[in-house]
Amino acid sequence: MNFSSVLNSWGKDLFSSELVSYIMRLPNNSLPLQKGISQGDVASEQPDKVALLACDEKEAEFVIKLAVFFTEIVSGCSCGDEPESLTGYCEMQLTINKQSGLGHFQVIG
Repeated sequence: MNFSSVLNSWGKDLFSSELVSYIMRLPNNSLPLQKGISQGDVASEQPDKVALLACDEKEAEFVIKLAVFFTEIVSGCSCGDEPESLTGYCEMQLTINKQSGLGHFQVIG
């Protein structure tokens, strides 16, 4: 994933809103939500909400800590035909290379 267009706003007030907007527009399954489930069997394909917790600039990369809310599907526990849905939460680290703009997500908690 290339975050070059968002990096132009690094250090400005609008960085947070631009980054969150960009993340929310990423294609399905771009974030490793399945690794963040705690109660369900399957995670949704897209996050429901993303918030910035911390941003750090290192020599070669930007390291961003995110709060990610998503839907967890719990199968086999409901009375009807539909599986139960729960709100899932995890924290992720987004690391973006300064030169290439390429970024990757990792569940950290």
